[in-house]
Amino acid sequence: MRANWFKGIVILAILALLWALFTAPKRSKSMGEDIRGSLAAAGFTDTQVEMNGNVATLTGEAASDATKNEIGKVATETKCSKCEDKKTWHEVKNDITVKAAPAIPTQSPYTFSAIKSDDGSVVLNGWVQNQDQRDRVMARAKAAYGTVTDRTVLVANGAPNADWEMVLNQNIDDLKLLDTGRFAMRDAASNITGETGVVDLRDAIAARAASLTGYNGSATIKLTAPATGEIKDIEVCQTLLDDLKRGKKINFAYDKAEIRGAESFDLLNSLASAANQCSAFKINIEGHTDADGANSYNQRLSEARANLVVAYLSENGVERSRMSAIGYGETKPIADNTTDAGKAQNRRIEFIVTESE
Repeated sequence: MRANWFKGIVILAILALLWALFTAPKRSKSMGEDIRGSLAAAGFTDTQVEMNGNVATLTGEAASDATKNEIGKVATETKCSKCEDKKTWHEVKNDITVKAAPAIPTQSPYTFSAIKSDDGSVVLNGWVQNQDQRDRVMARAKAAYGTVTDRTVLVANGAPNADWEMVLNQNIDDLKLLDTGRFAMRDAASNITGETGVVDLRDAIAARAASLTGYNGSATIKLTAPATGEIKDIEVCQTLLDDLKRGKKINFAYDKAEIRGAESFDLLNSLASAANQCSAFKINIEGHTDADGANSYNQRLSEARANLVVAYLSENGVERSRMSAIGYGETKPIADNTTDAGKAQNRRIEFIVTESE
């Protein structure tokens, strides 16, 4: 009896072994597919997986030891999709090579330049301090110009002056406003050159270049004859108006729709000139107040001031049909209405460029 029982156990063991040997290649292949799928889902698409029985050998390259270990962890925790209990039955051999970090060159002098063509595209060339800075600069340039040629924007050690990225971004933004031009940065020097048909734009760019902290900034902008409808890009027009208003304000008499101060009229004259450079678009003139006083009073005051600005611009050559006035009263604050400084910011006129109907 015992002999029969023992024979049965042996037969079952042999059958189990035969079954395992018969199905092992299929399960091994399936396990390899499962591991590749898990790695792909985790973003590790370049890792190779080779199955030998129940051993999964990983090869390829990783940027760091941490990444290599993460790849191994994902492979180890992958479960067998073809197994009844979805278990992990494999072993992992992690033969991934960790890539040596590339040597970062040291650059002196530290330079950056950009050239804008008459088609609006830009070519960049120069050095940045790290990969994150490079990504930010490239993203800003692509947002501004659309078509960007990266000739050699590379990471390098060196000694650029403080606020390198801030000055670089200002130059990218100012170059966009010019018809054509270029800027060049070299250590603590920054120069922008180009052409524009707008006097105030030329003066604003020159003033910003001269006011750079810690830099020897300069601008050489040639003034060309303006043409009707010269600026065809709505974003450039909006940027132009915002640029002219930066640091300046249209002031009104207290609680009145009455423009006050020579600077206010100088700013309005500049805005009128710019608006005529953007004759293909409409401009919404928005009036805003602080929160002092009744809501209804502030609403009427903001409307009256917006209409007064429209009337002045119309008298100075901007077609009335291209402008609309709207008052928002105190409903759209941009600063804290509990402080004098915040209230001063909330009392404002906004110029919003829109497509012509």
